[in-house]
Amino acid sequence: MPLFSTHRHARTRSQTPRRRERYYHRRSPDHVAAGYKAALANPNTTSAGRKHAKHELRAMGRSTHVPLITKIKRTFGIRSTPRRKREQEKYYEREHPHRRRY
Repeated sequence: MPLFSTHRHARTRSQTPRRRERYYHRRSPDHVAAGYKAALANPNTTSAGRKHAKHELRAMGRSTHVPLITKIKRTFGIRSTPRRKREQEKYYEREHPHRRRY
């Protein structure tokens, strides 16, 4: 048999590699908790979504505290970026699609 042959042996069932997705793509508990905290602060999250996020955070043993100013902003629909500036950014992106903002 030649040293560098192009012939490959067929793999049997026992030789096939096992699925290893779960080992490489584990969810970080800190990232999961950060997502739930963000859901609590997001004004677009439904009350059911907030309730679920609080439940999950408590199950993880994490704090579910939301600052008072965040609750006030959510109540009045105040966003951190004014509407006029958001509209200007949308217009700029439409007019200059090839330019990227970093």
